[in-house]
Amino acid sequence: MSGAWISALAAIGGSALGGLTPLISNYLIQRSLTEREMLSRELSLRQGLYAEFIQFATKLYVSARTKQLDDLDDMVALYALISRIRLFASMPVIEAAQNLAVEVTKRYGEANLSIEELKNVTLAPHHIDPLNAFSTRCREELRSLLEYK
Repeated sequence: MSGAWISALAAIGGSALGGLTPLISNYLIQRSLTEREMLSRELSLRQGLYAEFIQFATKLYVSARTKQLDDLDDMVALYALISRIRLFASMPVIEAAQNLAVEVTKRYGEANLSIEELKNVTLAPHHIDPLNAFSTRCREELRSLLEYK
């Protein structure tokens, strides 16, 4: 091959590489931004649903400890929230939510506590926080999602 051919091929190759570099770079940048946006949406969705569950389950748990079950709608709503969580949550989070629902259901069958008794149980040095396991599993899951990406 003559020097002219080598120079021409080098020029064509350099132009092709120079033209492809911005395309590849833009593709990689856009892909990264899209993944970050999807992760952000996923985290926001999970945080919102977990917060809704915590708020509703807390209300229902205190209700179960202090009065009789008047309406099954709240229990149905609790299990509906668990089903929504089941759509995308990890097994530890799902199991913790189910365990909390079982605990609430059990409490409706027990004797009601007065407000004073509830206060004493809550302020006891070794009281059990029924939402601790659920919120801990949620925090672990959300952290693992952040670390994964």
